Amino acid sequence: MSAKLWRLGAVSALALTNALATPAAAQAEGGVFTMLGRIILGAGRARVAIDTPQAVTVLESEDLEREQADTQGDLLRSVPGVQAWGGSALTGQLLNVRGIGTFSQSDENRIIVTIDGVQKYNEQYNMGSQFGEPDLYRRVEVLRGPASSLLYGSGAIGGVVAFETRDASDFLTDGSDTAVRLRASGASNGGGWSGSAILAHRFNERVEMLAAVTTRSEGPVEAGDGTIVNEDSSMDAQSVLVSGTIQLSDNSEQRLRFSMTRWYTEGIQVPYSVTRNLPIFGLADRTINDRTYQVTWENPASDNPWVDARVQFSYSETATEQRNATGIPGMSSALFDDADYGYETLRLDARNTVEASGGNWQNFLTFGASVARQTRVAQTYDSTGGAGLPLTFHTAGQSDTAAIYLQNEFILNERLTLLAALRYDRSVSTATGGADPSVLGIPVTHSGSSLSLAAHYRINESWAVFGSVADTTRLPSIDELFSYQAPRGSSYLTLRPEQARSYEIGFSWQGRDIVTGGDGLDIKVTAFRNEITDRIETGPSGAGLPQYVNTAQSLIEGVEIEAGYQSELWFGRIAASYIEGLNVVSGATLTSTPAPQLMVELGRRLPQHNLEFGWRGTFTRTMEYSPTLSVPGVGIHDLFLTWRPDTGVLRDVTVQLSVNNITDELYYNALDVAANGYAGAYPQRGRDVRLTLGRTINF
Repeated sequence: MSAKLWRLGAVSALALTNALATPAAAQAEGGVFTMLGRIILGAGRARVAIDTPQAVTVLESEDLEREQADTQGDLLRSVPGVQAWGGSALTGQLLNVRGIGTFSQSDENRIIVTIDGVQKYNEQYNMGSQFGEPDLYRRVEVLRGPASSLLYGSGAIGGVVAFETRDASDFLTDGSDTAVRLRASGASNGGGWSGSAILAHRFNERVEMLAAVTTRSEGPVEAGDGTIVNEDSSMDAQSVLVSGTIQLSDNSEQRLRFSMTRWYTEGIQVPYSVTRNLPIFGLADRTINDRTYQVTWENPASDNPWVDARVQFSYSETATEQRNATGIPGMSSALFDDADYGYETLRLDARNTVEASGGNWQNFLTFGASVARQTRVAQTYDSTGGAGLPLTFHTAGQSDTAAIYLQNEFILNERLTLLAALRYDRSVSTATGGADPSVLGIPVTHSGSSLSLAAHYRINESWAVFGSVADTTRLPSIDELFSYQAPRGSSYLTLRPEQARSYEIGFSWQGRDIVTGGDGLDIKVTAFRNEITDRIETGPSGAGLPQYVNTAQSLIEGVEIEAGYQSELWFGRIAASYIEGLNVVSGATLTSTPAPQLMVELGRRLPQHNLEFGWRGTFTRTMEYSPTLSVPGVGIHDLFLTWRPDTGVLRDVTVQLSVNNITDELYYNALDVAANGYAGAYPQRGRDVRLTLGRTINF
């Protein structure tokens, strides 16, 4: 790790040590819970975030609702090392996790995104990759870095973002079997609005179900200088969610969980490029259908240490219809043809955890396997009902993957935790259209293994240290193997799997009864280094040269700081990240490197009025990508308020009000500028006032 980052980590540790040098009281019985005290579900055995030997952040329902978000990415603003970027339209967002995430198709494979455990994936030219309705999520877990991701899949070099949809238990109380929640919101900047209705019902002690519908409309927004951003970007989106839990018998813990989610949006003559400010690409009609279906069988078998089983069968589809594109004046290209694009994934995953224990130790062994088939669709639209023509820049194909994995967690004296995970993946990919004719129908096989080792040691009631090392293999995707555009050729003969080795080291501190009785402060500091070899990127243009190549080593390293404070009357949190990304051969800064960022939030509660309010500041430092390209730092200030009156006409209504970018700053996301320059980057939204009203009625 560079000397600069080591100094930053050392200064952070010294400052926190000095500030918190007074002995911390033991955790109060039933203690206070900050964000770092929340339970992590997605890393094998359930454990508390601050006691996890990896960097993990949990956002619960109250955090998500406070954001009053339009998109999935907007929900992640308080997670260190994570940014959503791209266009302001509903279909324009991309993710960046720990310096992984740019316009390269390869980066869509380096971050795993799941909804209810179902992996989502989409890659399309000048389109975003994240589609979904924020109001339907009850929880988000963000696992940063590959050491915490081996249970999810191979190649998650950036990490995993796991969304969990709402279920009936979120709304049903012990005294009611039916609940209805209605919610409506509006925004001043862009005239956006949304509405949702949720019905939850408990049929009997064994069956609960939930149904939800939402609608959302978003128009062109204004930047801080009054400029209209993406003037033709008005879009509407509708969502449906049906979920349920069925206990299979009265005397069994076995249960079925299922969810069916559909997100649909339609835009008439909206910008062709929604991720970049490129008006020359013209306009197009676009509809996007995103569907996620899953059914999961679970058997915790709490009285049997040999069984804690889970089997999930899932189907995911993202389908895009493009029509009536105006294109670039004077240019004829298949990019602007009426066409259908899409991804479909069918997956089966099964795992089991075996528990063993002794006088002063516990051991949890999780093992499992998965098989999946992903189909990539791309063809011109044939109005007569024919198959249409293939598109060479978006090769159609099929990839069959199989994986086996295991993870072992050993706990000694409730102080030392050792975590080891191993995964092996194999893929067989075949081009079915739009590829070099000599490649069509020829299977291409790749395989690779991934390994992670992590340790966490609790020194005392306050201090703990942790570290991890991970070797990760990412197998090439259909696009990387088979796409070709003259004069380039396909890469299937020369492309090797991508390799990454990552290191993490950090410490955490917990304190109770610091300022007032019953309060709590949790802090976690993580330094990481990620060495990527055989990185897959678009190669140089030239006759006979492959479309994608394995480039030389990249190095990404950084420091993350996360802190949370809770008391009866006050709450707050800090999320900070400093990341450096480097092309080791050229010495150039990677365009996927985000600007250093600090988020500070401070809030106050007035329990007698059922009111909480607060301030959030997000500060970035100037980011220099080259001698001729830099993005100045900025400070953005937001205010928020939540009120739950128990008298008057608004009784039992939840009122949420926020004012974002109070000072109406004109600013850009550094990642947008790095990828496109200022001419191709969208400015961020100016001042925006948001109001949300919601009410839950129990019967």
